[in-house]
Amino acid sequence: MTTLEKIQQANPSLTIHSVFDDTFALYGQVITLPHQDELNQNLTTLTTIPATQNQYVRDAPTLLAEVKKAAIAREFYGEQPIEIGYCNGNSDHLNAFEWHNCSELNLAATDMILFLAHRRDLNGTTITTDRAQAFFVPQGTAIEVYPTTLHFAPCRVWQAGFKCLVILTERTNTPLASGHAADETLFQYNKWLITHAENERMVTNGALIGVTGTNLMIKTID
Repeated sequence: MTTLEKIQQANPSLTIHSVFDDTFALYGQVITLPHQDELNQNLTTLTTIPATQNQYVRDAPTLLAEVKKAAIAREFYGEQPIEIGYCNGNSDHLNAFEWHNCSELNLAATDMILFLAHRRDLNGTTITTDRAQAFFVPQGTAIEVYPTTLHFAPCRVWQAGFKCLVILTERTNTPLASGHAADETLFQYNKWLITHAENERMVTNGALIGVTGTNLMIKTID
């Protein structure tokens, strides 16, 4: 039995697609990154999974030399400056949705699952979780997540957690010069976000509650 089959069996109430399925084409595409093997190796060996919750590092220069970053910036962002960081952790719920005005590139150093939706599914500043689709990203796979796609931190497949490379245009996820207002979706620089009420950390940080319905969960397979 494949890992995808196992995770589907452990979560019978969810339909879990593969990023290699045609269904993923609405949300993104599987890609090959310049220096992908080196990035995967560095993410695996130079970063750790926290004991609890998630750790997001916006820009980690040790993952790839600047001269090599330029190849990614040119191919996927038209030479716009980029940041290469990571999100490692233990998430197992959908929790929130965010989006950016640029593609996000991810590389799965472990198996992981993403809950995705489309910006056209937003009703103003709200969306119900029944609009979300779950996608399995196998270890070693790189993907481009389009700017029209709502996404958030990955969910773990294995109890040990997940490791995910995150590439975005420079300064994404930094504080806003004008500050964040409680009634708006603009949350950080180039980051729009709405949260589920059960996501206490984002609610405490002032995120707009706009994700309604069941906070979908992934049950791990070990």
